[in-house]
Amino acid sequence: MALRDDLVRVIEASGALLPADLSDDTSLIQSGLLDSTALFDLALWIEERVASGLDLTSFDLAEEWDTLARLQAFIERHRRA
Repeated sequence: MALRDDLVRVIEASGALLPADLSDDTSLIQSGLLDSTALFDLALWIEERVASGLDLTSFDLAEEWDTLARLQAFIERHRRA
C-alpha cells in the first residue's frame, strides 16, 4: 500500500472526516480537518515508522504536517535520518 493511502487510512480511522476531493495540498491542520485526537493518532503512527522518541517540539507540526504532501515528505526525510 502506498504511503499516501496509509496516511489517509490512519487519519480516517481516527475519526476525521476527509473531503471527497482531498488532494495532496489540502490543509489538514490549519483548516481544522484534524483535531487533537487525530493528530495524536497520526503522531503515534509516524513514530512507529520513522523513529522511536520523535520529538514533536523540535519542529512546527502545523506547518510540516498540514498536508498529505508535507506529511509524506516529513516521513521520507526522517526515514533516511
